[in-house]
Amino acid sequence: MRPPLVLTIAASDSDGASGIQADLKTFTALGVYGASAVSMVCAVNTQGHTGIHYLPGDVVRSQIDAVASDLFLDATKIGGLGSAAVVEAVAGAVREHRGRLGRLILDPVMVGSDGAPLISAQGARALRESLLPLVDVLTPNMAEAAQLLGRPLATSIDEMRDQALALQALGPPAVLVTGGRLVDDDAVDVLVHPGGTDLLRADRVPDRHVRGAGSTLSAAIAAQLARIEEFDRAGELGDSGQKGADDDLVTIVASAREFLASAIDNARDWKVSRSSGSGYGPLNHLITLDKA
Repeated sequence: MRPPLVLTIAASDSDGASGIQADLKTFTALGVYGASAVSMVCAVNTQGHTGIHYLPGDVVRSQIDAVASDLFLDATKIGGLGSAAVVEAVAGAVREHRGRLGRLILDPVMVGSDGAPLISAQGARALRESLLPLVDVLTPNMAEAAQLLGRPLATSIDEMRDQALALQALGPPAVLVTGGRLVDDDAVDVLVHPGGTDLLRADRVPDRHVRGAGSTLSAAIAAQLARIEEFDRAGELGDSGQKGADDDLVTIVASAREFLASAIDNARDWKVSRSSGSGYGPLNHLITLDKA
Protein backbone atom coordinates (compact mmCIF):
# COMPACT_ATOMS: atom_id res chain seq x y z
CA MET A 1 0.00 0.00 0.00
CA ARG A 2 1.44 3.37 -1.02
CA PRO A 3 1.17 6.67 0.87
CA PRO A 4 -0.73 9.65 -0.57
CA LEU A 5 1.60 11.57 -2.88
CA VAL A 6 1.70 15.29 -3.71
CA LEU A 7 3.88 17.18 -6.18
CA THR A 8 4.88 20.75 -5.35
CA ILE A 9 5.97 23.08 -8.15
CA ALA A 10 7.46 26.10 -6.42
CA ALA A 11 10.49 28.22 -5.59
CA SER A 12 13.40 26.98 -3.53
CA ASP A 13 13.84 29.34 -0.55
CA SER A 14 17.27 29.22 1.05
CA ASP A 15 16.10 29.84 4.63
CA GLY A 16 13.65 26.94 4.53
CA ALA A 17 10.67 29.03 5.66
CA SER A 18 8.63 29.14 2.47
CA GLY A 19 8.41 27.65 -1.02
CA ILE A 20 9.30 24.04 -1.67
CA GLN A 21 11.00 23.64 1.71
CA ALA A 22 7.83 24.65 3.58
CA ASP A 23 5.71 22.48 1.29
CA LEU A 24 7.75 19.33 1.83
CA LYS A 25 7.82 19.82 5.60
CA THR A 26 4.05 20.32 5.61
CA PHE A 27 3.53 17.17 3.53
CA THR A 28 5.67 15.15 5.92
CA ALA A 29 3.91 16.55 8.99
CA LEU A 30 0.55 15.54 7.52
CA GLY A 31 1.60 12.04 6.47
CA VAL A 32 1.98 12.64 2.73
CA TYR A 33 4.91 11.75 0.44
CA GLY A 34 6.21 14.85 -1.33
CA ALA A 35 7.80 15.21 -4.76
CA SER A 36 9.05 18.52 -6.15
CA ALA A 37 9.83 20.57 -9.23
CA VAL A 38 11.88 23.73 -8.60
CA SER A 39 10.56 26.78 -10.49
CA MET A 40 13.05 29.42 -9.32
CA VAL A 41 15.77 29.83 -6.70
CA CYS A 42 15.46 32.53 -4.04
CA ALA A 43 18.32 33.72 -1.83
CA VAL A 44 16.34 34.81 1.22
CA ASN A 45 16.43 34.98 5.02
CA THR A 46 14.22 36.42 7.74
CA GLN A 47 15.22 39.95 6.66
CA GLY A 48 14.09 39.52 3.05
CA HIS A 49 15.19 38.52 -0.44
CA THR A 50 18.76 39.20 -1.57
CA GLY A 51 18.50 37.43 -4.92
CA ILE A 52 15.84 35.88 -7.16
CA HIS A 53 16.96 33.57 -9.96
CA TYR A 54 14.44 32.37 -12.55
CA LEU A 55 14.91 28.96 -14.17
CA PRO A 56 14.30 28.32 -17.87
CA GLY A 57 10.83 27.03 -18.67
CA ASP A 58 12.12 23.81 -20.21
CA VAL A 59 14.06 22.99 -17.03
CA VAL A 60 10.90 23.31 -14.95
CA ARG A 61 8.86 21.36 -17.49
CA SER A 62 11.36 18.48 -17.55
CA GLN A 63 11.01 18.00 -13.79
CA ILE A 64 7.21 17.85 -13.99
CA ASP A 65 7.33 15.45 -16.95
CA ALA A 66 9.68 13.14 -15.07
CA VAL A 67 7.45 13.00 -11.98
CA ALA A 68 4.09 12.78 -13.78
CA SER A 69 5.26 10.00 -16.10
CA ASP A 70 6.20 7.72 -13.20
CA LEU A 71 4.71 8.59 -9.79
CA PHE A 72 1.11 8.09 -8.65
CA LEU A 73 0.11 11.67 -7.84
CA ASP A 74 -3.00 12.39 -5.77
CA ALA A 75 -2.62 16.18 -5.83
CA THR A 76 -0.35 18.90 -7.17
CA LYS A 77 0.37 22.19 -5.43
CA ILE A 78 1.66 25.07 -7.59
CA GLY A 79 3.40 27.98 -5.88
CA GLY A 80 5.73 30.76 -7.01
CA LEU A 81 6.64 30.54 -10.71
CA GLY A 82 8.32 33.89 -11.36
CA SER A 83 8.28 34.35 -15.11
CA ALA A 84 5.82 34.07 -17.98
CA ALA A 85 8.01 31.38 -19.57
CA VAL A 86 7.73 29.19 -16.48
CA VAL A 87 3.98 29.84 -16.14
CA GLU A 88 3.44 28.76 -19.75
CA ALA A 89 5.68 25.71 -19.25
CA VAL A 90 3.69 24.65 -16.18
CA ALA A 91 0.37 25.28 -17.95
CA GLY A 92 1.54 23.12 -20.86
CA ALA A 93 2.55 20.33 -18.48
CA VAL A 94 -0.81 20.53 -16.70
CA ARG A 95 -2.69 20.24 -20.00
CA GLU A 96 -0.60 17.23 -21.07
CA HIS A 97 -0.61 15.37 -17.75
CA ARG A 98 -3.97 16.55 -16.36
CA GLY A 99 -5.21 13.05 -15.60
CA ARG A 100 -2.03 12.16 -13.70
CA LEU A 101 -1.63 15.22 -11.47
CA GLY A 102 -4.62 14.73 -9.15
CA ARG A 103 -6.35 17.77 -7.67
CA LEU A 104 -4.59 21.03 -8.58
CA ILE A 105 -4.07 23.76 -5.96
CA LEU A 106 -2.59 27.11 -7.03
CA ASP A 107 -1.03 29.53 -4.55
CA PRO A 108 -0.39 32.54 -6.83
CA VAL A 109 2.77 33.83 -5.16
CA MET A 110 3.31 37.38 -6.41
CA VAL A 111 4.95 39.45 -3.65
CA GLY A 112 7.18 38.34 -0.76
CA SER A 113 6.51 39.22 2.88
CA ASP A 114 9.30 41.81 2.52
CA GLY A 115 7.57 43.42 -0.47
CA ALA A 116 9.90 41.90 -3.09
CA PRO A 117 8.10 41.23 -6.41
CA LEU A 118 8.20 37.49 -7.09
CA ILE A 119 6.61 37.45 -10.54
CA SER A 120 6.96 39.68 -13.58
CA ALA A 121 4.02 41.63 -15.02
CA GLN A 122 4.00 39.28 -18.00
CA GLY A 123 4.10 36.33 -15.62
CA ALA A 124 1.11 37.62 -13.68
CA ARG A 125 -0.84 38.02 -16.92
CA ALA A 126 0.07 34.49 -18.01
CA LEU A 127 -0.91 33.19 -14.58
CA ARG A 128 -4.37 34.73 -14.90
CA GLU A 129 -4.97 33.74 -18.50
CA SER A 130 -3.21 30.37 -18.87
CA LEU A 131 -3.15 28.71 -15.44
CA LEU A 132 -6.15 29.90 -13.43
CA PRO A 133 -8.66 28.17 -15.74
CA LEU A 134 -6.88 24.81 -15.23
CA VAL A 135 -6.78 24.51 -11.43
CA ASP A 136 -9.29 23.14 -8.91
CA VAL A 137 -8.50 25.39 -5.95
CA LEU A 138 -7.01 28.91 -5.96
CA THR A 139 -5.62 30.32 -2.68
CA PRO A 140 -4.63 34.01 -3.06
CA ASN A 141 -4.15 36.39 -0.18
CA MET A 142 -5.97 39.72 -0.38
CA ALA A 143 -3.13 41.48 -2.20
CA GLU A 144 -2.79 38.68 -4.76
CA ALA A 145 -6.54 38.59 -5.37
CA ALA A 146 -6.56 42.32 -6.06
CA GLN A 147 -3.53 42.10 -8.34
CA LEU A 148 -4.97 39.21 -10.34
CA LEU A 149 -8.18 41.16 -10.89
CA GLY A 150 -6.60 44.58 -11.38
CA ARG A 151 -8.68 45.96 -8.49
CA PRO A 152 -7.91 47.86 -5.27
CA LEU A 153 -7.20 45.86 -2.13
CA ALA A 154 -10.42 44.68 -0.46
CA THR A 155 -11.29 46.51 2.75
CA SER A 156 -14.20 44.39 3.96
CA ILE A 157 -15.46 40.82 4.00
CA ASP A 158 -18.06 41.72 1.37
CA GLU A 159 -15.33 43.00 -0.96
CA MET A 160 -13.28 39.85 -0.31
CA ARG A 161 -16.33 37.77 -1.26
CA ASP A 162 -16.86 39.80 -4.45
CA GLN A 163 -13.24 39.32 -5.47
CA ALA A 164 -13.36 35.59 -4.68
CA LEU A 165 -16.44 35.23 -6.91
CA ALA A 166 -14.76 37.24 -9.68
CA LEU A 167 -11.73 34.93 -9.53
CA GLN A 168 -13.99 31.87 -9.55
CA ALA A 169 -15.54 33.21 -12.77
CA LEU A 170 -12.08 32.98 -14.38
CA GLY A 171 -12.11 29.19 -14.08
CA PRO A 172 -11.17 27.63 -10.72
CA PRO A 173 -14.21 25.93 -9.11
CA ALA A 174 -13.03 26.88 -5.61
CA VAL A 175 -11.31 30.06 -4.44
CA LEU A 176 -10.02 30.77 -0.94
CA VAL A 177 -9.11 34.42 -0.31
CA THR A 178 -7.16 34.69 2.93
CA GLY A 179 -7.88 37.75 5.03
CA GLY A 180 -4.72 38.24 7.05
CA ARG A 181 -4.50 41.87 5.93
CA LEU A 182 -8.08 42.65 6.95
CA VAL A 183 -8.36 44.79 10.07
CA ASP A 184 -10.48 42.57 12.31
CA ASP A 185 -10.22 40.88 15.69
CA ASP A 186 -10.51 37.48 14.01
CA ALA A 187 -8.68 36.03 11.03
CA VAL A 188 -11.38 35.69 8.37
CA ASP A 189 -10.95 33.79 5.10
CA VAL A 190 -13.57 33.62 2.36
CA LEU A 191 -14.12 30.32 0.55
CA VAL A 192 -16.31 30.16 -2.55
CA HIS A 193 -17.00 26.76 -4.06
CA PRO A 194 -19.67 24.99 -6.15
CA GLY A 195 -21.81 24.58 -3.04
CA GLY A 196 -21.82 28.26 -2.09
CA THR A 197 -19.76 30.61 0.08
CA ASP A 198 -18.31 30.00 3.55
CA LEU A 199 -16.68 32.45 5.93
CA LEU A 200 -13.99 30.73 7.98
CA ARG A 201 -13.10 32.50 11.22
CA ALA A 202 -10.36 31.82 13.74
CA ASP A 203 -8.60 33.66 16.54
CA ARG A 204 -5.89 35.87 15.11
CA VAL A 205 -2.41 34.74 16.18
CA PRO A 206 -0.35 37.92 16.73
CA ASP A 207 3.23 36.99 15.95
CA ARG A 208 6.08 37.65 13.52
CA HIS A 209 6.63 33.94 12.83
CA VAL A 210 4.46 34.06 9.72
CA ARG A 211 6.88 33.73 6.81
CA GLY A 212 5.70 30.86 4.67
CA ALA A 213 2.11 31.03 5.94
CA GLY A 214 0.65 31.08 2.43
CA SER A 215 2.83 28.21 1.24
CA THR A 216 2.00 26.18 4.32
CA LEU A 217 -1.75 26.72 4.03
CA SER A 218 -1.94 25.74 0.37
CA ALA A 219 0.39 22.77 0.96
CA ALA A 220 -1.80 21.59 3.85
CA ILE A 221 -4.89 21.82 1.63
CA ALA A 222 -3.10 19.80 -1.06
CA ALA A 223 -1.99 17.19 1.49
CA GLN A 224 -5.49 16.78 2.91
CA LEU A 225 -7.01 16.55 -0.57
CA ALA A 226 -4.49 13.82 -1.38
CA ARG A 227 -5.59 11.79 1.63
CA ILE A 228 -9.27 12.61 1.38
CA GLU A 229 -10.38 8.97 1.50
CA GLU A 230 -8.82 8.58 4.97
CA PHE A 231 -9.56 12.11 6.17
CA ASP A 232 -11.14 12.17 9.61
CA ARG A 233 -14.11 14.47 9.11
CA ALA A 234 -15.00 14.40 12.79
CA GLY A 235 -11.56 14.77 14.37
CA GLU A 236 -11.16 18.08 16.15
CA LEU A 237 -13.52 19.86 13.80
CA GLY A 238 -16.81 18.69 15.23
CA ASP A 239 -19.61 19.34 12.77
CA SER A 240 -17.69 21.62 10.42
CA GLY A 241 -18.10 19.20 7.52
CA GLN A 242 -19.90 16.07 6.48
CA LYS A 243 -19.31 13.56 3.70
CA GLY A 244 -19.81 15.07 0.27
CA ALA A 245 -17.73 16.98 -2.25
CA ASP A 246 -18.56 20.50 -1.11
CA ASP A 247 -18.49 19.79 2.61
CA ASP A 248 -15.28 17.83 2.18
CA LEU A 249 -13.54 20.94 0.84
CA VAL A 250 -14.83 23.15 3.65
CA THR A 251 -13.64 20.62 6.21
CA ILE A 252 -10.26 20.24 4.55
CA VAL A 253 -9.68 23.99 4.39
CA ALA A 254 -10.71 24.31 8.04
CA SER A 255 -8.25 21.55 8.97
CA ALA A 256 -5.46 23.22 6.98
CA ARG A 257 -6.15 26.52 8.76
CA GLU A 258 -5.91 24.74 12.12
CA PHE A 259 -2.54 23.28 11.15
CA LEU A 260 -1.31 26.71 10.06
CA ALA A 261 -2.47 28.44 13.25
CA SER A 262 -0.81 25.78 15.39
CA ALA A 263 2.43 26.03 13.38
CA ILE A 264 2.50 29.81 13.93
CA ASP A 265 1.61 29.56 17.60
CA ASN A 266 4.25 26.89 18.29
CA ALA A 267 7.04 28.99 16.73
CA ARG A 268 6.66 31.91 19.14
CA ASP A 269 9.69 30.96 21.23
CA TRP A 270 11.95 30.02 18.32
CA LYS A 271 15.23 31.90 17.98
CA VAL A 272 16.44 30.87 14.55
CA SER A 273 17.84 34.22 13.38
CA ARG A 274 20.92 36.23 14.39
CA SER A 275 19.06 39.41 13.46
CA SER A 276 17.66 42.00 15.83
CA GLY A 277 14.19 40.58 15.44
CA SER A 278 12.97 42.92 12.73
CA GLY A 279 12.48 40.10 10.24
CA TYR A 280 9.73 37.53 9.78
CA GLY A 281 10.59 34.13 11.23
CA PRO A 282 9.47 30.69 10.03
CA LEU A 283 6.58 28.57 11.24
CA ASN A 284 7.07 25.39 13.25
CA HIS A 285 6.10 22.66 10.77
CA LEU A 286 7.28 20.00 13.22
CA ILE A 287 4.24 20.19 15.49
CA THR A 288 2.76 16.82 14.52
CA LEU A 289 6.16 15.16 14.84
CA ASP A 290 6.65 16.69 18.29
CA LYS A 291 3.45 14.95 19.39
CA ALA A 292 4.52 11.56 18.02
